[in-house]
Amino acid sequence: MEANMIVAAVLGLGAALALMYIVLRKYTYPAVEQPFFSDPSFFGLFTVGLIAGTGIFVGYTFFQKSWSFVLIAILFAMIFELAKLVVLNLKRFHGKSDTVFYGFGLGIGIGGAFAFGFSFYASSQAMAFTEGMDAVSWILFAVLAVQTVLIHSATGMTIGEGIARRRPFEFLLQAMIISVAYQLLISQMFASTSDVSVYAFLILSFLVAFGYFYHIVYRKLPNVIRDVLRMEGKSRKDIPK
Repeated sequence: MEANMIVAAVLGLGAALALMYIVLRKYTYPAVEQPFFSDPSFFGLFTVGLIAGTGIFVGYTFFQKSWSFVLIAILFAMIFELAKLVVLNLKRFHGKSDTVFYGFGLGIGIGGAFAFGFSFYASSQAMAFTEGMDAVSWILFAVLAVQTVLIHSATGMTIGEGIARRRPFEFLLQAMIISVAYQLLISQMFASTSDVSVYAFLILSFLVAFGYFYHIVYRKLPNVIRDVLRMEGKSRKDIPK
């Protein structure tokens, strides 16, 4: 196995698993006696996300020369979010509070697979056409991997919220707006001709990804769970703050 594949796996899938643990530990056993979601369903959707993320990335590689184009950025932003909606928009997920977590699982799978694929593909290209990868390049890939997982887990949770509230297309639009903004910043990073502009767009895209993730997971999630449980005629006193 190639060394850069191992590093890429650590960056992409490692970031996904670490983020999964950080977010979910408050919502499952032993932190709460009754978990807020089903483990088999969550990991099933995480697996579907890995497959979907891999498929989307394979398609993305065919447009390598166009990664800096605005239309390609918008197209893939829409593909990402529509894929999440198609998977989650099943009758059994409608009006259920645990759907929010399944959206997170689906999104984190897509983000982890895409981050792994991009890190491996781009590092392989760099090693083939340049002298190799230096520490700074790997740091850049690490930041890209983390923010890819952040943005897709957050938009996945947004779409999950839309399904849970029975308003899927309203929340799809919200996820698409954020996803388009993020992808446009990434496209401009690819279009940049100087290190300064590359790092500037990298920082901006990270701020968008982290800011939206923090807002969805740490500011909104408890209230979303409370609202959807109320819609179901249920309540819980152990919702984490």
